[in-house]
Amino acid sequence: MDIRYPVDSKYSFHWQLEDEIIRIDTAPHHRRVSTYPRHMHIGKEENVIEDSVTEIGNTVEKNVKCVLEFVRSTVWE
Repeated sequence: MDIRYPVDSKYSFHWQLEDEIIRIDTAPHHRRVSTYPRHMHIGKEENVIEDSVTEIGNTVEKNVKCVLEFVRSTVWE
């Protein structure tokens, strides 16, 4: 997992297995999602959905824990 967390309100978590990805980030590219700027790429880069995993304002540790739990439940269950 690649984690980039320069400040509390800007972060990116990227997990990849072969050509499948899970990325959760705050890059301001997807204004149509209700959780803007937070969003998730699930499976493929172009598959963008609302971020139901992280919260701006959570501690770094809390968001990391939430992302790791999400990846584990998505990949191994």
